[in-house]
Amino acid sequence: MNKNRQFTVNSNILFRKWLNGTREMVQDTIFHSRLHKVNQNICSKRIFFEQDVHSNYFSFYKKKDYFKENPVSYVRNKDLINVLKKLKKGKYSPDIFLDLHGLNQYQARKKLGQLIAICQKEKIFCAHIMHGYGKNILKQQIPFWLSQHPDIVAFHQAPKMFGNDAAIIVIIEIHS
Repeated sequence: MNKNRQFTVNSNILFRKWLNGTREMVQDTIFHSRLHKVNQNICSKRIFFEQDVHSNYFSFYKKKDYFKENPVSYVRNKDLINVLKKLKKGKYSPDIFLDLHGLNQYQARKKLGQLIAICQKEKIFCAHIMHGYGKNILKQQIPFWLSQHPDIVAFHQAPKMFGNDAAIIVIIEIHS
């Protein structure tokens, strides 16, 4: 044992002599905080939640045949009848377009919720929704869903240049 201890002491002395004149190395590794990634994740979850909240206004139940007549039109209250008249005359030009071709009812509801959330975030008050003809399922459902949402001011069948009876122009209330 004594022999091993002497070898260890000699090796420590040799090691210290060999390191004589060296200096400690400064760490140059950069540690990135996860705060930005977590913050981004929270923001994306919040945006998804807001879009999902808007689509929850649309229900499949208690459907009445409000929108059997052609063309489709709706105004939230009588005070805003001028908005509907301007909409019918084609005075509003949509700033955002949503195409629902090929989507089922569930997907269309989610996309409508996303559209309303985006419009409110970007302060866009006029939107164009293209539902197409197909089996007339979305054509009948979309006006019913939009009439349930509290932020929809008015909507009307789109003018001929925007798709006629295969589309709807919507006026959305913008919260400041």
